[in-house]
Amino acid sequence: MKEWNDDQWRELFDRHTPQPKHDRWFTRRVMNRLPRKRWSLETKISLVVLVLILLICTALCVTFARELVVNPCWSCAGTWVMYGALTAACFLFAAQLNAFFRSLYDAS
Repeated sequence: MKEWNDDQWRELFDRHTPQPKHDRWFTRRVMNRLPRKRWSLETKISLVVLVLILLICTALCVTFARELVVNPCWSCAGTWVMYGALTAACFLFAAQLNAFFRSLYDAS
């Protein structure tokens, strides 16, 4: 039996190994060293806060709609306080949604 040196083995494997179809700069070794796309703790907390603000917005919207159906008073202070709280919660929701998408983009 004939023993082969490293160069002969390398030549054999180079001839019979299929070439990758992707860009030559992204070898398997480089791709294995890239970090996996995982959600960080910041992204998870941001998602939880986003869901909580969405629930608060929904509850305020339902309460505001019930208030207007029962007592359609646009000159009452309670109506404007509820309308202001709903508006503030919607702005908080939009800001938190932006932060959540930003943290998702940074993680990828």
